[in-house]
Amino acid sequence: MTRMTRLFAIAAITTIGFSTTVYAQGSLDLRAMGAGMRRNQEMLRTYSWQSRITFDVNGAQRRSDVYKVAYDFNGSLQRTQIGGQTAKGKVRGPDGKKLSKKQVEAGRAFVLDASNQLDAYLNPLFAEKAVATATATVDGEDLRLESHDVVHPGDTVNIILSDATRLPRSLHATATIDGSPMQLEVTFGVLDYGPYHPARSVTTTSWNGIPLTITTENSDYSD
Repeated sequence: MTRMTRLFAIAAITTIGFSTTVYAQGSLDLRAMGAGMRRNQEMLRTYSWQSRITFDVNGAQRRSDVYKVAYDFNGSLQRTQIGGQTAKGKVRGPDGKKLSKKQVEAGRAFVLDASNQLDAYLNPLFAEKAVATATATVDGEDLRLESHDVVHPGDTVNIILSDATRLPRSLHATATIDGSPMQLEVTFGVLDYGPYHPARSVTTTSWNGIPLTITTENSDYSD
């Protein structure tokens, strides 16, 4: 995609998907906004980027891995590890007991699976559904969109956008997956002459009573 084509595409998304004119007239077109969200996420799939994924157990960092990330032709996210570090020392649970290496790795596998499932909230179709079915409220300079049952039964998704530009600032999702409560916090950034993107996401959950966190920081986007 050329720079000029990308500029026209971004202009279309902003105008159609996040039009302040429609809202000023008193009718917020959530379907159009949802379609704009979907188009943005589809455009993002033409990019590659670098992700640093940090794994915390009970508040202590245990691993930090760096990946090169891109979507394949089937729309599946592919990660290639290019670096990483594992912390040394004992890992203890909330009760103070030492956790075995096997327990730590099992917990990491559990929260990585949870994080991958919560990535569905950034899927183009689910992102569109979250906006199109939302209830909208204004809080100062923020436009808040709240929706339910988007990906998992009983889930709640809150998307915070700038009321002036209609660009998303953050997303907060709560869901129960396989009986365990999960939370996802996403902070968005905007690429020069490109789409907005998840700059940072934090997934929190617990496994066997042990608090677990996966933090993903994305950078170095290129198309």
